[in-house]
Amino acid sequence: MSKIGSLALNTIHQGDCVDLLKKIPDNSVDLIFADPPYNLQLNSDLMRPNQSKVDAVNDEWDKFESLSVYDVFTENWLSECKRILKDTGSIWVIGTYHNIFRVGAKLQDLGFWMLNDVVWIKPNPMPNFKGTRFNNAHETMLWATKSGESKFTFHYKTMKTMNDDLQMRSDWFIPICKGEARIKVNGQKAHSTQKPEELLYRVILSTSNVGDVVLDPFSGSGTTAAVAKKLGRNYIGIERDKKYV
Repeated sequence: MSKIGSLALNTIHQGDCVDLLKKIPDNSVDLIFADPPYNLQLNSDLMRPNQSKVDAVNDEWDKFESLSVYDVFTENWLSECKRILKDTGSIWVIGTYHNIFRVGAKLQDLGFWMLNDVVWIKPNPMPNFKGTRFNNAHETMLWATKSGESKFTFHYKTMKTMNDDLQMRSDWFIPICKGEARIKVNGQKAHSTQKPEELLYRVILSTSNVGDVVLDPFSGSGTTAAVAKKLGRNYIGIERDKKYV
């Protein structure tokens, strides 16, 4: 079995992401896609107008004592990602307004070079049941490299071909996972923040090559690994929760 450092390729490894990232050698990963906890800080259950409970993100892994604790957490895992990322590699981080600005600041503080922010627009978002603010219908992805001198991979023509021979823009209209696309266990969704395969298909196809190593430090429902496998890439998944592994 092929390995990078002490971690086997094409495997989901259970454990803390920072601890396991430390086992990977410097400059050894081609692409990182990270979907870290959003730190939503929900203080109570979300209810529909009919008083039924909304199945929202209220997991323990998404809870932090304070913003400063979240910032330390973010800096720790991003520092390891920068160390293991190749000079020719890319990192993508996805988040919401709750966390993406703090993540972006840490990326810049650590010396990463921002290439794009890509907005994932959801044609079928969850409604805002209370009607107290705009319907939150997008998430933001930050695409960066280790430095401004990085010779990164970008398959511009492939993405243009996918977009009716027009330049692919930074607003991606992709539905959230529903119906058969949503992984379920005993009739309940298996993971509260499962990402659609189309999202990872574009990320992996555009910024990596066949045979490259794609790493996901917050593997969750495993979309990154599944799409990497379909596209002929190697993957390393890291996930703390045994049930998700």
